[in-house]
Amino acid sequence: MKHTIRALLVLSISLTGLSGESLPNTTQTLNAKIELGRRLFYDADLSINGTMSCATCHEQRRAFTDGNSAHPGALGDFGKRNVPGLANVGLHKNLTWGHNHLSGLAEQALAPIRGTDPIEMGMNGYENEITKRLSQNGCYQKLFSLAFHEQKGAINLSTVTQALESFEKTLISNNSLYDQKMRAKKPLPTKEAREGKKLFFGAAKCNTCHSAPLFSDDDFHQIQSKNQTQNPQFKDYGLSDVTGDIKDKNVFRTPSLRNAALTSPYWHDGSAKTLDDAIRKHDLKINQSMNAKDIQKIIAFINTLTDNDFVTNPNFSKPKVECPY
Repeated sequence: MKHTIRALLVLSISLTGLSGESLPNTTQTLNAKIELGRRLFYDADLSINGTMSCATCHEQRRAFTDGNSAHPGALGDFGKRNVPGLANVGLHKNLTWGHNHLSGLAEQALAPIRGTDPIEMGMNGYENEITKRLSQNGCYQKLFSLAFHEQKGAINLSTVTQALESFEKTLISNNSLYDQKMRAKKPLPTKEAREGKKLFFGAAKCNTCHSAPLFSDDDFHQIQSKNQTQNPQFKDYGLSDVTGDIKDKNVFRTPSLRNAALTSPYWHDGSAKTLDDAIRKHDLKINQSMNAKDIQKIIAFINTLTDNDFVTNPNFSKPKVECPY
């Protein structure tokens, strides 16, 4: 692989991890932002009624998905799309199923917090309530002060989303069985997985869109409407809902296949319940010539992309109650 995920992470943090700040102790600042973002990620005070945090939909044990076709919002509104996983999310340019104009993870975080289509955390118009709630917490006061020195520890929606971005950039998945074997220059342990890998990067052409090392080309592709199961509450046309361009109708981002064995259901609408279903839904001529055994071989390969360290890493889990500062 031309670039490893580890190398890309170092580059990402060095370029953007400090949000453009120039501080005397950048390591302390970044660590404080990460810890702050982690606590905020698990804090339901970011929702209107205190019932929903980022982690409500992004569960670590499921590779930061939630197992539902779409998750309802804090006020019971229907979810619009399947919850995407967060593995290596800081290395992606396109951050959602159907939006190509987001400046970064901080801006993306605004969608669940105060978005209205659909309503998720329900804080649109109540942004000052976030400041009020978080300002009453002594640990948050310390962390915001350390993380946002130049802003004099300001607690507001902007610093909240910047902190969330800093934490989410640490969600690196690069120690799956596949990664371990590739680094050691050794073959995958089972014949089925080896043959699946050969199909994935060869005749099946899965890597055309699911390219290594992210196992996504981080791009958008048109999906045939016959493959869609529309939520009756929404008309979801993907990228065209943002761009207004008819050419972008039914265009959605390629999801990463890292940890895919843990992230069912699949596709933007959660309409594929299993990996077998997800593969068969692809409207590609190549799949019409693939038999059931070939599909199982590809699934065996995809299973080697599961990173157990990622889903058990204590640095990504809900923090302890006591403040580290």
